[in-house]
Amino acid sequence: MSALIPSDSPPKSKKLSGTLPRSQWPETVGETVEDLLSRLSPQDKEMIRATRREDLILFRRGLGRSISKHYGLNQGNRRLFMAACGRRCNPADAAFRIIESLWLRLRGN
Repeated sequence: MSALIPSDSPPKSKKLSGTLPRSQWPETVGETVEDLLSRLSPQDKEMIRATRREDLILFRRGLGRSISKHYGLNQGNRRLFMAACGRRCNPADAAFRIIESLWLRLRGN
């Protein structure tokens, strides 16, 4: 199982390690999803795609935390908050909306 996918420990993926510099923060959910698609392994993508919508919450801890850290949600990426939530929201909530968008994209929606 990949380090980005649900686990009880923080993700160890080098692909989403650290935080992007502010100048590289994505401003939209679409940009974030595109970047994630370029970083996730085929196995990660298939696991997310095959997950039922009601089970996406399982990704909140591992992948969600990685998204929050890597894309500046923990550091106040306001534009991405607005794109994900329509307002300033909790980093975990914004990350979960990004996961939902990723899931929809992987399913061809």
